[in-house]
Amino acid sequence: MGVAPAGGTPAHLPGRGPRLGSKQDGCMLPQAPGEQRLNQRRPPDLKTVGSALRHRRALLAVILLACVGVAATLALVRPKTYEATALLYVDERHNSSQGFDLALQAGELLSHHYIEMATSRAVLAAACGNPDVSATGAPCSADTLADQVHAGTVRGTSLIGVTADARTPEAAAAIANAVAKALVAQDAQQIDQLLKPTRDYLDSELKRLDAAITTAQQALDKAPPNSPQAAAQLAYLNQLQGEYSVDYGRRQDLAVEQFRLSGNLSVIQTADPPAKPSDPDPLRYLAAGVLAGLVLGILVALLVEYFDDRLLEPEQLGRAVGTDLVVRVPKARKRSAGAVPYALAHANLLAQQGSMQTILVTGASARDSADSVAWELAAAATDAGQTAAVIPTSTMDGGAAPASDLTVVAALSPESSARVVRLAGAGGPAIVVATTGDTRFREARRTAELLRQAGAEVVAAVLLPRGAGRNGHRGNPLRHRRNGH
Repeated sequence: MGVAPAGGTPAHLPGRGPRLGSKQDGCMLPQAPGEQRLNQRRPPDLKTVGSALRHRRALLAVILLACVGVAATLALVRPKTYEATALLYVDERHNSSQGFDLALQAGELLSHHYIEMATSRAVLAAACGNPDVSATGAPCSADTLADQVHAGTVRGTSLIGVTADARTPEAAAAIANAVAKALVAQDAQQIDQLLKPTRDYLDSELKRLDAAITTAQQALDKAPPNSPQAAAQLAYLNQLQGEYSVDYGRRQDLAVEQFRLSGNLSVIQTADPPAKPSDPDPLRYLAAGVLAGLVLGILVALLVEYFDDRLLEPEQLGRAVGTDLVVRVPKARKRSAGAVPYALAHANLLAQQGSMQTILVTGASARDSADSVAWELAAAATDAGQTAAVIPTSTMDGGAAPASDLTVVAALSPESSARVVRLAGAGGPAIVVATTGDTRFREARRTAELLRQAGAEVVAAVLLPRGAGRNGHRGNPLRHRRNGH
């Protein structure tokens, strides 16, 4: 296959002695016998979180900065809110005689009852009538306080905390103290209402017995001394006095019980105006922003990585074209550093294919450069002691090929020309060239399948860095090497 390169002269490269000191950077070597091979022509659905974050680190950084910015903005623009807490003590000593378990259950039920009662309309309405709350000047009603007041037990204690929030420290403390006092008063009122029927009954009985005793005493005074009538009146008077003593004792016990029950709940610590607002808390907002940004950024990065089929890693290109030998060319300022992967690729091709006379190099898409890879591969052959000739993509006619150990034929991708299919029909090895972040998985797979259908064997793939060049002759890199070749 003799075709002259662009410029009209054969691209014949004289052989030179081999060089020592090659590296394996940028090249994915064939796997050893018995080692599990990559699943060929499989869509890129098995992507690790680490690779996704590495590929989308710019997107992750933007989302993280955006969330932190939103959190910082909220911390600056949200109005300040202050919280104050008053503590109440629940006395459960009267339940200790029932046993520890029963006393504990009774105490929990009693605390729950007080917590629910603290946010009732009756307690909140009474708190609004407190002079200290009225002095704050803020509008107050049971409905408005329902969103500002909450109560709960202090963990591990018999204390109940009544917490109120407001726009000023003084208002928060006044509301918390007013609700605590109203809760104690409401509890005393409920106890009074609970015992009122019994108390009214005992009071009426004592009043009736007192009147009966007075009447019996008067009748006894009128009866003749030592008469049967006097004896009967005396016995009746003693009976009334006994009943009165019993009812009076019950009335006293009821008063003691009311006093004891009313002392179950008491304020032990009033609320003080807080020194700093509870909201917004800049540190908490920033921490929440960082956490939300990380979670959202990772999710978005994984979604973008899953649906984006651009080739970013050699493993993806290897799956697309169905080969284990993938060369990743790094971005190198010095040409010698960029030539190292090609030297290693040439050595692996020699180990796999033995003596090669012709190798076809084509781009996976119209955006991928085949000429640069052809020149670099030929340069690697000359470094290995072979003579090499390059037929660039700009050469379209046939002719006598220069006498050489290796002829590298560069062809445009099937998107641009069907010449590569005709060249692949002659059989032999072929290399597919792709560009990092530009070539699609489906494009590389389509080109590899066309080459195989035409009769070529895809033996390797090259992943170029973005900006390495477009299709067309970029110039012979060997001209910049020593000896003028």
